[in-house]
Amino acid sequence: MDKNRVSADQLALMYLLIIAGGKFLSLPSILAADVGHDSWLAMCFSFLWDGVCLAFLLWAIKLNSKANMDMSAILDKSVTKVVTKIILLIFFVIFALRTNILLTSCYHMFSVTFDVSTNWIVYVLPVAAVGFFVIQKGFNALARASQLFFGLILIAVIALLVSPLMEVEFSELLPIGEAGWGKILETSFTRSFWFSDYLFMFFVMDGIKVKKHVYAPVFIAFGVGVVLTVLLNAVFVALFGSYAPSFDMAMSKIGVFSAASTLNGRWDWLTLSIWLISVFIKIVTFIYCEYKCLEKLIDKNFANVNWVLAIIITLTLMLPMLVSTETLLSTVIAWGLIPFTVVQYLLPLLMPLFTKVALNKTEVKHE
Repeated sequence: MDKNRVSADQLALMYLLIIAGGKFLSLPSILAADVGHDSWLAMCFSFLWDGVCLAFLLWAIKLNSKANMDMSAILDKSVTKVVTKIILLIFFVIFALRTNILLTSCYHMFSVTFDVSTNWIVYVLPVAAVGFFVIQKGFNALARASQLFFGLILIAVIALLVSPLMEVEFSELLPIGEAGWGKILETSFTRSFWFSDYLFMFFVMDGIKVKKHVYAPVFIAFGVGVVLTVLLNAVFVALFGSYAPSFDMAMSKIGVFSAASTLNGRWDWLTLSIWLISVFIKIVTFIYCEYKCLEKLIDKNFANVNWVLAIIITLTLMLPMLVSTETLLSTVIAWGLIPFTVVQYLLPLLMPLFTKVALNKTEVKHE
């Protein structure tokens, strides 16, 4: 258990990197296709729902700080083992889909932006190996890696955002709400799959060292992540206007508008490469959560990496070889919107109640 324990500060740093590690790729163009220059508003509403659910989840984590029960134990005691396994299965599907979409986006970025092409299997296997190495070493190893790279990644993100600001005409974002507030709210719901980055906390809630403060550091990280993400989206749609839906790699496109890069050559390749570390931290985190889902589904806690589970996860990473990302987004994710929403938004709201029920049952049993 010790190797999986993380402090509230480590949790906050990881959360910020995970927020910044996925929403700077294809999401801005997808939102632009949905609601045009009002995409930043849809993003704000999605983050608002995230903030509410995060507060409830942190409440549950604080209630659980002494008992240190894992999510599966809490749900077993409060909603029965059958419901727990259904929830774990939904979690597994969410993490598997998110992992594949992130990997696909990075693959396209390497081939288009960096002009590097490789075989999908050769590309995926090293990433999977890193994920299994983290599982073997414990979640704390990933948290420490996040601490190590945090400063560089944050500087890289800020540099990528600041460089094109002199070229941005924010009047392109007017009039606000042109797409219609109903459409904006609907988009914030239908694209909710891309949000709820706090989900990984469910799988480390028994290992979070809660002392006095847990809300402050995590919400500060959340606030910084929201500002950076919304600002990037606003810059992107203001720069490209009606062409924004055509560019599926937002982060790699905004750097070309820097006057400095035009005069002195592009330097954003370095900062872009540094930022990609956060994407792979997010991918590895999701692989870790997938593995924990499988462990809980079969009611086993392995001391070392179980290679049967590792092979199952590796096979799920081959999904893009069979189904395109567009198909995943248009069919699988759309079909799973309701069950995904239950786990993403309803479960965090109910988690404090479930934790109290589990704690009460544990106390009665001890008595």
